[in-house]
Amino acid sequence: MKMSRVVVSMLLSCVLSWSASAKMAPSVTIKTEIATPIILENTQDKNYLKVSLTGFSLDVKKRSPINLALVIDRSSSMSGDRIEKARDAAIMAINMLDGDDLLSVITYDSVVEVIIPAAKVKDKAKLIETVKKNTQPRGTTALFAGLSKGIDQASKHLHKEQVNRIILLSDGQANVGPTSVGELSELAKIAAKKGIAITTLGIGDGYNEDLMAAIAGYSDGNHAFVKHPADLEAIFVKEFNDVMSVVAQNLEVSIHLANNVIPVRLLGRDGEIKGNKVKVRLNQLYSNQEKYVLLEVIPAKGMRAETKPLAEVNVSYENLGSKQKDTYQKALAVRYTHSAEETKSAMVEDVLADSAIQLMALESERAIQLMDEGKVAEAKEVLNTSARALEALPISQPATKKKIQENVSQNDRLIERMGRENKASARKALKEQSYNTQRQNSSSAP
Repeated sequence: MKMSRVVVSMLLSCVLSWSASAKMAPSVTIKTEIATPIILENTQDKNYLKVSLTGFSLDVKKRSPINLALVIDRSSSMSGDRIEKARDAAIMAINMLDGDDLLSVITYDSVVEVIIPAAKVKDKAKLIETVKKNTQPRGTTALFAGLSKGIDQASKHLHKEQVNRIILLSDGQANVGPTSVGELSELAKIAAKKGIAITTLGIGDGYNEDLMAAIAGYSDGNHAFVKHPADLEAIFVKEFNDVMSVVAQNLEVSIHLANNVIPVRLLGRDGEIKGNKVKVRLNQLYSNQEKYVLLEVIPAKGMRAETKPLAEVNVSYENLGSKQKDTYQKALAVRYTHSAEETKSAMVEDVLADSAIQLMALESERAIQLMDEGKVAEAKEVLNTSARALEALPISQPATKKKIQENVSQNDRLIERMGRENKASARKALKEQSYNTQRQNSSSAP
């Protein structure tokens, strides 16, 4: 049976309308680049493959709903300004949420209590009163149990089109229940598989920064050192700016290297390297923010004027703007030359700079180890040497030069702090900066 002209016209109109809306839907900007795309013949020097993901602009009025679990340390050490500022930050968080958002609040000391079970934010005055009444310091620090309960509450209403986040706050060492970095990292991995990112906020000089950074890292969350309790609210504001600007989730970057191309290591991010296949997962991407995967490789040997494939890159992610799954695919190749000048002129400065910045972050981790051995002078020298090496890169592009100078300045400030602050405080600042550099997070300092 033939369809009427009216039906055909209606179907065509729907198709055109869908096509137009699909074109209008925003998407993540993805770039794949090689630090040295033209390489010397018959050589096998290290090279860097960068997969860059930049979030699209987002109208905050159209943000995705938030599923937030606040996990607050109320142990005895939190007495005074610390618990007062933590309470103020929690109240501020409640006021920033709206009726489409979900909230749960968990407190922990020797035991754990869910003072606000996961539910839509409705009666803010009642929620605020509950927080005020149930955040009195006492007992010790059951961090593992507190985080477990936070994951449990955030898991009650999971949905792929909302932003799932836990904010974990503590000022002390985990001393009740499981306490090791490995045990708490396993919790973070469980959260990551559920699509929940954990932001960790350490207050003062007494918490375990290695533990808190690991929890954040395995779940792709943020980590901040809160030196002064008065800074908590400003850090909460920054955190909420991130949470409210998430534009993509469950991002997966797969890199399939060509024959005879050797993967050396990932810089900045954890991932799987199996043979010639590399896979990296990112939990969330924010509006107008660049995150990247940086892979150090050794290309195959080649002859002058020859071109050889280097890798095939595949990216997929959940687009919170279009509510669709977007994909991307790109093949990369390198060309060979006999001219060192041609190789140098073809270098991609931005990738070269980012690889050097990530290597500097690794040197920061080495400096931390030296500090732990009591070798503070040697630690300072490691930081200074890596900063001067970064500063000496032959960069001409203004934006890249600015990025390098910002990282050098941050590094120099850390060296200065090592000279005037106690070891615990300087170590935490160094750990925070190393983490933020590796994860491409902006500084959490207010």
